Amino acid sequence: MDQKKATIFALSFLTIISTDTVAPLVQQICASFPQVNPTLVKMTITLPSLMTIFFGLIAGQLVKRFSKKTILIFGLVLYSVGGISAGWMSSFNMHLLMRALVGAGTGLISPVITSLIADYFEGKERADMVGYSFGVSHFAAVITPALAVYVGAQDWRTAFFIFLVVPLVLIFTMIFLPNDRRRSEPGKIREKAPIPGRAILCAIVAMFMMILFFIVITDLPYLLDTKMTVSPFLSMFGLSTCTLGATIGGLAFSQVYLKLKKWAIPVSLFVSGTGYLLAAFGQANVLIMIGLLSVGLGIGILISIATLITTNSVGEADSTAAVALTNAGFSIGIFLSPFFYANLPHFVNGMETAEVNFSLAGAVFTLVGMIALMVLVLKSVRTRTLAQTK
Repeated sequence: MDQKKATIFALSFLTIISTDTVAPLVQQICASFPQVNPTLVKMTITLPSLMTIFFGLIAGQLVKRFSKKTILIFGLVLYSVGGISAGWMSSFNMHLLMRALVGAGTGLISPVITSLIADYFEGKERADMVGYSFGVSHFAAVITPALAVYVGAQDWRTAFFIFLVVPLVLIFTMIFLPNDRRRSEPGKIREKAPIPGRAILCAIVAMFMMILFFIVITDLPYLLDTKMTVSPFLSMFGLSTCTLGATIGGLAFSQVYLKLKKWAIPVSLFVSGTGYLLAAFGQANVLIMIGLLSVGLGIGILISIATLITTNSVGEADSTAAVALTNAGFSIGIFLSPFFYANLPHFVNGMETAEVNFSLAGAVFTLVGMIALMVLVLKSVRTRTLAQTK
């Protein structure tokens, strides 16, 4: 495998595990810090996400002064120190500080990964790498939470040894990642341009998409509690099924995008919308699993589309700032999602809150898919009509 590709995949492995690995450990962490409010303990998951937003935007500015390799190395150092040390802090405040370092490191490396893809690859190969990078990151999110539960079964602190993989990625990056392509080409000045309007639109769409999507992460256990016959397997691996769907969506992205082209967006919206509705109203375990897989599959393709559009929108300019803005849209949407659903009026009698929330997400994804499909059909008809009149 090409060394650049191997490095990008190694870096991609780290982007999601910074939060997902720790999620199953929250109850054990609460028990270790009984004097700390449980809501505050949950910040061990949410604080890195918030830090990722700010440091992702900072990364977009740092590339004007430093090489991408330098930014990656600095981010990986922060990630390594915070990731490993967080499990061994006797003070919860120090634990949170280490988790903040993890978020800062993730924020620095995430947009640079995608901008490296834009630097080194073009056309179909770029679409392949965007999808593969997304798939690798979510495949890691399937593995590491279960590994954390197993390793930390006796003591949650030992689960943080999983983050020993970060220094290994740091060493790999230092050895195998070449200097910035745009810096190394003789006579070529590294172009900096304003973030294009299409990238800003992608960031806004990404935010609203994640506001709706993230209910599957926060409310799935509550939804399953409303079902009469839920198997232990579904309770344990339901969320992993959704993540697996996202992994498949990322890995298959380039093939789907090349075949469906402009129709990929409405199709993916329909797939996710149908998945939410199956999860909300299905009673059979198989139907619920198919629904969760469909939610992840559709979202995986949609996120990859947004990322590809963002990188392509900047043309020959550096894409780090634009990608950082879109990533910030995703992260802000994740942060706002619980507040959005918490303030929804309970407008359907006889349904549990989780059922209403999943139904709303399904209805919105499906409706937007219908609108996108109608717009594309009308454009196609108009184009065909104009061609016939000439």
